[in-house]
Amino acid sequence: MKKKGFTLVELLVVIAIIALLMGILMPALNRVRQIAYRMICGTHLKGIGNAMILYANDSREAYPVAGPAGRTWSTTGRIALFDAMGMTAQADAFGAGDPTVTSSLFMLVKGYDVTPSQFNCKGDVGIKEFKLSDTGTSVTDLAFIWDFGGGNGTDYSKPGQYNSYAYQLPYSSYPMSSVSASGSPVCSDRNPYLDKNAYGNPSGAKGYLNAGDGAADVVAPSWDTTKNEYKDPDKTGNCAAHQREGQNVLYNDNHVGFEKFPNVGVQSDHIWKYWPSTTVPTQQILQLGTGDFTETANGLDGSNATQTPQNEQDAYLVSERNIL
Repeated sequence: MKKKGFTLVELLVVIAIIALLMGILMPALNRVRQIAYRMICGTHLKGIGNAMILYANDSREAYPVAGPAGRTWSTTGRIALFDAMGMTAQADAFGAGDPTVTSSLFMLVKGYDVTPSQFNCKGDVGIKEFKLSDTGTSVTDLAFIWDFGGGNGTDYSKPGQYNSYAYQLPYSSYPMSSVSASGSPVCSDRNPYLDKNAYGNPSGAKGYLNAGDGAADVVAPSWDTTKNEYKDPDKTGNCAAHQREGQNVLYNDNHVGFEKFPNVGVQSDHIWKYWPSTTVPTQQILQLGTGDFTETANGLDGSNATQTPQNEQDAYLVSERNIL
């Protein structure tokens, strides 16, 4: 009896159908993965918020602010000695008194059971989980580390490579606390103006925020004078970790929301950009973040130490740069 089998034509048809189904399903699977990343990042922020509440309960309602008195935000993107130990550990670690934003958040790792992996957002391209093996030292406990990083002295990797999240700038005259307005943003996904994946980098790579630099098809955020509202059709003002669809934001009442646009602070204040003065600006400046702000000054190759909130309502969330 002759055995029946598939003909070559039938096999080719089956292969073609499988290929067609794969072409249809792969974008859907990728979409599901990105949504999962978004939810995981939000969950991480929620856990960070819980730890901040515990910290505030132990610190007279203050949120983590690393470094000695009179501290300012480091312009180098790293502290003096991240693995300092001994009686003068804090003084040695922060040297001249210029901490990083990440060193403040690392205080939750030092004493409040937050793991370094919770500071990693899967959608943040190039992010690394900080491990003791990265330090290049003999330190055996994260409690003796003062920041995310590797190596020691002035040559360790910048902590922005290990932390995906932005924090309401603690090194200013108006640091947030647990008794600040409940709707004030405390943490969020990475500030795109400090993100190589969004901004490009000094070697010439282009990101979304380089909207006018060889990217004529990308429209930067602007103000609709007819409707008197913020508009961003290409969503270039959003973080890069979630395909520009929005960003996770942790608020002071400890809820996390995925926001479609970055102007969600008090009075729809733009969370990535500081106010131009202590006087409450117009609604246009609040939402668009114009005034004396320039992308060059706040970009990957600029100093950030002088850019601070102008009053307690100014929502300005910043992250360390994720580039060496």
